[in-house]
Amino acid sequence: MSEQLVEVLAIDGDLADGLDGARLQAARRNCVSPVLTVASGEWQPDGLESPDPGGFGLLLLSGFLVRRVGQGGRYGAELLGPGDLLRPWQTVGQVASIPFEPRWEAIADTRLAVLGSSFARRASPYPSVACQIAGRAMLRSRHLAVNLAIVQQARIDTRLRMLFWHLADRWGRTGASGVTLDVPLTHSLLGGLVAARRPTVSTAIAGLAREGVLQRTASGWLLRGGPPRELIDLTAFPEPVDLDPAAAPKALRQT
Repeated sequence: MSEQLVEVLAIDGDLADGLDGARLQAARRNCVSPVLTVASGEWQPDGLESPDPGGFGLLLLSGFLVRRVGQGGRYGAELLGPGDLLRPWQTVGQVASIPFEPRWEAIADTRLAVLGSSFARRASPYPSVACQIAGRAMLRSRHLAVNLAIVQQARIDTRLRMLFWHLADRWGRTGASGVTLDVPLTHSLLGGLVAARRPTVSTAIAGLAREGVLQRTASGWLLRGGPPRELIDLTAFPEPVDLDPAAAPKALRQT
């Protein structure tokens, strides 16, 4: 772990929402933390020191981690990138009826801010920072829910297009040629993210490339066109229906 302290709010500016002027500058100076560096490859977070009960956890500043959970050679995968909050020491362990212990891998060199009790004390004069950090935990659960909705799609090519655009919303950059997603996603990893075998993923990606909507680049992927309709529909809910009291079942009628 690096002994050098970094200004977390200067790196992740969204955590400073609600602060401005002199108060923002003071928060940036005070909200500092040491940095944990993880090289590409398998990561054993149990090598960390005992978790700090007064801390928030680890905030991913740069790079990407993959969390795999499964049994019997079948795994589901979760991709974590800049802005995500994690507490890898929190697992179901031996208390679950079916224990699924995670495996971690850094797919790029990764930097994590250690938001321990010291950081929490320094951030305490700025309650909005703690609220933003709590929001990151909630956002992670929301992204997982979207991933669950994506894997319900019948066609693998649809799942992949939806996944790529969902990730592009988080970490993509728009340019003249399309949306660049600089994330080193292998076909095997994509299979874990969309619940498909690697050969099936490879076939689907080749088809998307022929259609001109997806292209492999030196650092990641290039998306062309717009997001598939199915991804837009994930947030579409039917309008509430006003019931005609006369047509409603007796149990719903007012007496």
